[in-house]
Amino acid sequence: MAINASEDGFALASFVDLAAGTQLFVTDRSWNGSALGAGGAFDSGEGVLSWTLSSALSAGSVVRFSAVDSAVNVAVSHGTVSRSGSFSLAQTNESVMLYRNDGVGGVLPLAALGYGTSFASEIAGSGLEAKAIALGGTVKFAEYTGDRSSAGGFGGYAESVADPSQWAKLSSGDVSLMAPNLTAFTVMAPVPEPETYAMLLAGLGMVSAVARRRKRVG
Repeated sequence: MAINASEDGFALASFVDLAAGTQLFVTDRSWNGSALGAGGAFDSGEGVLSWTLSSALSAGSVVRFSAVDSAVNVAVSHGTVSRSGSFSLAQTNESVMLYRNDGVGGVLPLAALGYGTSFASEIAGSGLEAKAIALGGTVKFAEYTGDRSSAGGFGGYAESVADPSQWAKLSSGDVSLMAPNLTAFTVMAPVPEPETYAMLLAGLGMVSAVARRRKRVG
C-alpha cells in the first residue's frame, strides 16, 4: 500500500483470495463523471496496466508494481504485467484506479488512490467516492503505516487503509530508491467464546463416559 511518483511505482493489497488466471487492470485515466450503467467509463488517453495472476494470490498479500512509466521495464512482484498507452505518476493531481472487466463489455472499478485538488472530480461517478484513498497535497512517496496484524478479518482493515492519517507522506527530497513495505496483512485467530469452551468440555465428558462404559462392558 504505497505510491512512489519519482520511481513510478506503487503497491497494492488484496483483501480477498484471487485465483490463478485472474486478470485485473490499473489505470491513471480519469472517470468520465457518469454513473456505472449510465455511460460511465474511463476517459481516453494516458495508460493501462494489464495484470494477470500466474498463480493464486492469498488474501492479505501486498503486490508491488515498478517502473510503470516504461513499457519495457514495467514489472510486478506477483504474476505478469504489460502496459498500453502512456502510464506515469505525477507528484500532484494524480489518480490510480484498479478495475476489472464486468463481463458484459464494460468495466467495474474496484479501488482508487489519489491526491491533489482534482482527485475528487477524477473519480466522480465511479462508485468509489466513499471508498477511495485520498491523500491530498503533493506526493513524492506515500505509504500506509497502520496496523497489518490485529484485525479479526481482512475486511476490518478497510477503514484504516482509507484513513490518510494512517499514511506517511513525503513531498520533497530524493525518494526514487524508496521501496514499499511488502509485509502481508494477517488476521487474528478468533478467541473461543465461553459457550464454546463449555461445549468442548461437555463433549469431552461424553467421550469419557462412553469410554468408561465400554471398559465395563469389556
